[in-house]
Amino acid sequence: MGDEKKNLLIISGGIEAADAAKRAREMGYNVVVSDRDPEAPGFAFADSCLIADVYGPSETAAAAERYHRKIRRIDGVICVAADAPVTAATVAQRLRLPGLPVHVAELACDKLAMKNCFFKAGVNVPWFAEVRTVQDLQRIAVEQGRDLVIKPVDSRGSRGVQRVAQVADLNKAFLLARSHSPTERVMVEKYLSGPQVSTESIMVGGRCFTPGFSDRNYEYLERYAPFFIENGGDLPSHLPEETQAKVRDLVARAASAMGVTDGTVKGDIVVHNGEPYVIELAARLSGGFFCTREIPLNTGVDFIGAAIKVALGEPVSEDELTPKHFTPVIQRYAFPQPGKVVDISGADKARAIPGIAEVVVTAKPGDVIPPAGDKRPSAAMVLATGASREAALAAANDALAAIRIRTA
Repeated sequence: MGDEKKNLLIISGGIEAADAAKRAREMGYNVVVSDRDPEAPGFAFADSCLIADVYGPSETAAAAERYHRKIRRIDGVICVAADAPVTAATVAQRLRLPGLPVHVAELACDKLAMKNCFFKAGVNVPWFAEVRTVQDLQRIAVEQGRDLVIKPVDSRGSRGVQRVAQVADLNKAFLLARSHSPTERVMVEKYLSGPQVSTESIMVGGRCFTPGFSDRNYEYLERYAPFFIENGGDLPSHLPEETQAKVRDLVARAASAMGVTDGTVKGDIVVHNGEPYVIELAARLSGGFFCTREIPLNTGVDFIGAAIKVALGEPVSEDELTPKHFTPVIQRYAFPQPGKVVDISGADKARAIPGIAEVVVTAKPGDVIPPAGDKRPSAAMVLATGASREAALAAANDALAAIRIRTA
């Protein structure tokens, strides 16, 4: 094919994005990876590298434009396992590529604006409000009760997110949430009890396909309170099919309300009293190997391959996004004792356990594992499959037990 190959820009060279770079090359595309870390794992699978901040839209767009003009045409851009849809949208706008409009990407990064958008469109969301001061928070806690979740309006992941009912000092909770917001804005929403699910969807021409559907595992919720520390997920979902259909419909309506017609959306959904509510919707591919490894194992759907085709403006058929099977898949994280990592052993032993599909050790000697807070203190991840959920879970637990991460 030579120079006829299409060129895909992948924003983020992290370990999870490396899977996408590898898959794109397998599909016959040239791969350009952008990351500010010269040692980024994704660069190993790149035909070309751009050194630019994943979370710097202008910097990345300028680097991409220089490459596009002087070296080789870029045909598509995708953001993988990094909460940087604005960066991808800015590149797409600058180079006139398929992708989200910048204003849609910005909406996806502002949880307050997003919730307002959903509320106006009649999409189920928990009760929410902006919190400008500690006095605001105290007043709302009296009026609404303390079973609230406080969070930064525009931070990434679970940083700064806390359950107010389990917080002793409201002032401290407010300041922590605000410290994680680049614009120093804070919001609260009603805490809704019930199972939580992660969804991974692709919008194609305004139609929503959701082959990724995982029950989030929060078995350590009390141990790490007031923070929300997830330690894995289970596929397929245990929810009744009727409830799963409601979740898929909710995600489709939420994505349409935001203005996403083509691209990927990652949903965080809670099912409260049988009805699903949107906690958040991200206009990007998820991290944690959900889209690159778990969905293919569970359903046989090449999710990342389909997302790459959408990013390049290529057609994706309904059959490509339809699950072929529902193999049980269990993902679990290893949480070592806080401290400096002294040594790591047992990964090969874990990989040899029947049913283990993947073992990824992210920690290395010398790394510091912080106490569990608003960021997951994981050091390794295992993926297991089996003929039943019980068999897959047993394999995952055996693998976690085999991995020894000693800290001082």
